[in-house]
Amino acid sequence: MKKSNKKTILRGNSNLHTLHGEFKMDNEQKEFADITVLKDTVLRHEQPNGSFGEHHALKVDKGNWVMGKQVEYNPFKQTISQVWD
Repeated sequence: MKKSNKKTILRGNSNLHTLHGEFKMDNEQKEFADITVLKDTVLRHEQPNGSFGEHHALKVDKGNWVMGKQVEYNPFKQTISQVWD
């Protein structure tokens, strides 16, 4: 596990979802990442240039979290695709 101060956990079409604070992440490259929030951590919706504004920051409470990647199943094509919100 690594301790971090800033980590982008999701890249959207025109924005980033970035954790800022004291936390550790494990299994970052797998389907489910383990995140341990130690204290004072927020999730910010930011632009690639680092500016904020579209949404307020969300406080992430201390504890253990799991970040999964959402997928969608198409029963007609029998395919699974990643969902981008």
